[in-house]
Amino acid sequence: MKKTTVEKLCDRELLEEIFRVVQGKKNLSGNNDLPEQPSRVYSNKEVMDMLGVKDKYMKKLRDNGYIGYSREGDKYWYTQDDIDKFLRHFHYEAFATNPNLPRQEGGRV
Repeated sequence: MKKTTVEKLCDRELLEEIFRVVQGKKNLSGNNDLPEQPSRVYSNKEVMDMLGVKDKYMKKLRDNGYIGYSREGDKYWYTQDDIDKFLRHFHYEAFATNPNLPRQEGGRV
């Protein structure tokens, strides 16, 4: 890992560097054969764009504990793991089990 000073890093780069270091220590302590990839860090705006929600709804998700986050001042940061957990929590399986429904294969119904 190359040495960089805190002054040279912006908030996002600093958080990504912290996550890389923490992830590296986690991998060393575990018995994983394959090292995990460092988690990507997203800004509040990026997550809102990804999920197609407004800032008020994003605040509601954070305040009600539906999505994990990190906070530094007035900036909110989310890891890929935070987003994946949120999506898994609200995932619903397809419920159409009628065998008479047409199956879609190759773009045709």
